[in-house]
Amino acid sequence: MKPLELGQEVLSAQGQILSRTALRVARRAAFGVVALTFLFFFVIALHGLLWALCLDVAGLSHVKAALCVLGFDFFFIVLFGALAAWSIPDLVTIEARIRRDRKLMELKQAIALSTLTGILLGPVGRGTAGGVFSLFKKILRRKG
Repeated sequence: MKPLELGQEVLSAQGQILSRTALRVARRAAFGVVALTFLFFFVIALHGLLWALCLDVAGLSHVKAALCVLGFDFFFIVLFGALAAWSIPDLVTIEARIRRDRKLMELKQAIALSTLTGILLGPVGRGTAGGVFSLFKKILRRKG
């Protein structure tokens, strides 16, 4: 493959990685917003009910009922916070990274090969090759 085509493949794979990463970050942000919204409304709407149930049904004191309400809130904070923090790359992102790495390696090899070919076949290479060839001829003539 030509270096330009390899560069385009590398950039294509990198673009796919960035778009999938952006989707993953957006999903995490959405889970975070859901967690905060749920926390806000849950705290407002159900604190009184939960506290009343702890007082009447369970027969707890006012302090123990308040601690039960806080424990219940903490459970949901941890649950949705963990969902917001959970970030595993999906299969498409992993495949794009593998493709990008392979094409980048091919690009490096193609550039190295074209550079080496340019040096050997260019003016410097011809002069150097001629000098090495003439030196080799002189060595062979002395022995012969």
